Amino acid sequence: MRFSHTLLLLAIVSGSVWAADIPAELRIDQVTVYVQGAMVTRTGSVTMPAGSHRLIVRELPAGLDSRLLRVEVGSNAVRLGSIEVTTVNEGQFVTSKERELRGQLESKTDQRAVIQDEIDTAQTQLKLLDSLAANPAGTGNSNSAVSSANLVTVLGTIGSSATTARNKVRDARLRQRKLDTEIETLKAELAKVATQRRQTTEVTAAMDVSAAVTVPVTLTYRINDAAWGWVYQARLDTSRKKLTLERQGQVQQGSGEDWNNVKLTLTTAQPEDDVSTPIVAAEFLDLQLPQSPQPMVRRSMEMPQVGVAMANAPIMEELAVVENKQVASVSATQYLVEYQVPARVSLNADRQMRMYPISDESFDTNIIARVMPGESRRAHLEATFKYERDTPIEAGQLQLYRDGAFVGEAPTQAFLPGAEVRMPFGVDERIKVAVRDETAKSSETGVLSKLVTRETRQRFEITSYHPAVIPVEVIDRIPVSRNADVKVEILKGATEPTTRDLNGKAGVMLWKFDAQPQQITTLRHYYSVRYPRDRVLETSYESE
Repeated sequence: MRFSHTLLLLAIVSGSVWAADIPAELRIDQVTVYVQGAMVTRTGSVTMPAGSHRLIVRELPAGLDSRLLRVEVGSNAVRLGSIEVTTVNEGQFVTSKERELRGQLESKTDQRAVIQDEIDTAQTQLKLLDSLAANPAGTGNSNSAVSSANLVTVLGTIGSSATTARNKVRDARLRQRKLDTEIETLKAELAKVATQRRQTTEVTAAMDVSAAVTVPVTLTYRINDAAWGWVYQARLDTSRKKLTLERQGQVQQGSGEDWNNVKLTLTTAQPEDDVSTPIVAAEFLDLQLPQSPQPMVRRSMEMPQVGVAMANAPIMEELAVVENKQVASVSATQYLVEYQVPARVSLNADRQMRMYPISDESFDTNIIARVMPGESRRAHLEATFKYERDTPIEAGQLQLYRDGAFVGEAPTQAFLPGAEVRMPFGVDERIKVAVRDETAKSSETGVLSKLVTRETRQRFEITSYHPAVIPVEVIDRIPVSRNADVKVEILKGATEPTTRDLNGKAGVMLWKFDAQPQQITTLRHYYSVRYPRDRVLETSYESE
């Protein structure tokens, strides 16, 4: 079955009869992978005689974006005409890998059926033997099934045969269990590459050739079944206060065609269907009779943020080599970054993740212990530094190592030029945190309109068992009133915070100090809340 549609008419080719259909063997040479999707470039040389011909490229992946398909011919002797894109359905499987997996699955399924036959046969034998053993002399008026002289021998044979049959069943079930595991594994592998039937795309381009020529031909198209993302490894050397960030690109594709020996580029560009500047609509006010209260919704005309823009800014080129390890070549503008994977690589269309080195970068850091007494009684070690590179580092998931030991994973925000970066590196067991509750007062005041006053008095005691001084940050909060009748007051004797409203969060306070070895640092966190007795005090928390 075939169906087609005309993609683009670039020129009208003279004449209505084609001299020849010329198949073009174009190999995949370059692939640029987006966060979602990829742009594939095929190249090759084609010999064309003079006349009007059709250039045909077959076996392209199904589902390519025909709107972005582009054909280029490198000769002035060739005039390009209409381009036609056709989807071809065939009763074949997409890849040799799929054929192989289906063959293995059929073989394992057949083996399982044979084993099931063995089990059924052995169980039938057991039923007959059990029946004979239960009544060796027969039933009713029939003659004895076994003579009394042979009874002992027959019963021994029954017992031996029954044991053999049960062993067969047990062994067959063990083999069947192993096959079931292999079958499930094959099904999972097949699900990654399988399609119900083969679909390919065929591109036909009309050519008007003024003189016989051999020309380079380039075909570029976009496919959707591809993606890449970041995997980061952050390694902190606490003695040297040095942090090494290893970045790898994790790539997968299931386009239906293998990428063999290609130049691979990973880009941060994120194409959108509509990159138009948002339009702000006029807003009108009117009055109407009061109605029952309903939630007010403000309609927004904002479009999703576009992650890529084409700019004429100069491109910075660098090839990063760290400790004799070649990593990606980087091209960057103010709006996007592209990483050229070193050497040529191959990716099969099996949706398996493959990792490629992008960069290794080192940073001098400060090491700080952070304590949140209201959330945890443990200190958490963090490395901080100012990111002073020109190219941003995108947000991703960190695999964290402290002095060579894996401590866990954590997400990270993007590193922007000039910004302060913080990375967590797990619990600092050498810092002990104690929270002591002190005597707090609750009272009622006023004659006509009584007010309730509730106090919170806590003492934070932080002790460092590090051999040297280490900076410590303690973060806690006081509640913030959203009602004029609710008053919050910091009490006399409270330790003055270093920073109030940390990072713009109302009521969040930061205390900073240098923890001396084996010395207790005490912070006093005192505040009161006053509100009318006839009202109920409600607590809510700001969402992240």
